[in-house]
Amino acid sequence: MPLRRSHTKSRKGCLECKRRHVKCDEGIPKCTLCKKRKLECRYPHPNEGEDSPMASSSAQDETESGTVTPPRDFPLATRLLETRLFHQYLTSTYHTLSRDGLSAHHLSMTIPRMAASCPYLLDSIHAFSALHLASVETDNRASWLDHAVRYQSQACAGLSKVLPEMSPQDYEPAFVSSIIIMLFAIGSRVLSLEARPLDPLLVVLEARTLISGPAMLFSRIKEGGIDAQLDGWLCAPDTQESLESGKNDQDIMTSLARLHSIIDTRKGSDQPTYCATWQQLQQAIEPWPKIGPHGGPLAWPLFLSDKFSSLLQHGDWIARVLFLHYGVAMRLLCHRWYVRDWGRRLVWATLQQLDEIPQDWEETISWIRRAAARED
Repeated sequence: MPLRRSHTKSRKGCLECKRRHVKCDEGIPKCTLCKKRKLECRYPHPNEGEDSPMASSSAQDETESGTVTPPRDFPLATRLLETRLFHQYLTSTYHTLSRDGLSAHHLSMTIPRMAASCPYLLDSIHAFSALHLASVETDNRASWLDHAVRYQSQACAGLSKVLPEMSPQDYEPAFVSSIIIMLFAIGSRVLSLEARPLDPLLVVLEARTLISGPAMLFSRIKEGGIDAQLDGWLCAPDTQESLESGKNDQDIMTSLARLHSIIDTRKGSDQPTYCATWQQLQQAIEPWPKIGPHGGPLAWPLFLSDKFSSLLQHGDWIARVLFLHYGVAMRLLCHRWYVRDWGRRLVWATLQQLDEIPQDWEETISWIRRAAARED
């Protein structure tokens, strides 16, 4: 009777190799088989396959307590992936954030140390690093995006468990994680492989919701009187963008000045809303190429009022023109990998919704079109 040939089963391999019942070499971001056959390579969650009651109970207890202890048989693919992502953050990704007016020391030293005892912060770092890799390794973009989305989901789930009963010690890691989650939301739209129609106002209101989280936590940090590890991290007023001041930002300020003159002549109940929105936009752009204390164009959605949103939804032309200036202002950030042409896309999507342009606004809209189309 012939001996039955033994077969080593890949218990920690990718889902495609499991489906085909073949040995997986657990390559990152793609195993050899998936790379050769040009297949989407996805790995199961680290806890999948741990079927014992003890493992399930342990995982549940760890999730509820907000801490995670790696299982003894931690999948090799996951270990390699997370090492690669953390290495990417420490050697490359954090440098891209330090240009935003954030302390490079805190980004490279304090925050990684904080993440070592905070799973949701670590997950947010892994997610953002995977997204960064998706932007530079275009051949593997789909795989990196898949990893990025899974870690982002874990980060959001972990943060949501902490928020209801947050202690002062949680403020700083939650603040950093919420900042990274917000930047991820912007970057994932820019890098997404899906070409979905864009609702500009909805997108900006979603950004307002995301930014409100870090803003609330930052207020708690300032009011808490605790020994802040992030003291000096937000040094935006003293940090200059690597992109030098140019014609585009000067043109925006000139156009905003003309718009302010028009707003001054529009008396009525909506004028205070116009004035407040204009001032917030001017404060976001005027310090350029410095970020400024108000967070620059990226933070402008935080200050949008519901009244302004309502005016925009009802086709108010001053509200439309103010919003379009925000899209042009976002073009100033086009050299950041997680922003790129986001400002241009907002402008085009808004212009597509416009009906006949009133004669009074034709010159302004014509300038906005040229500014959005300009190659920087």
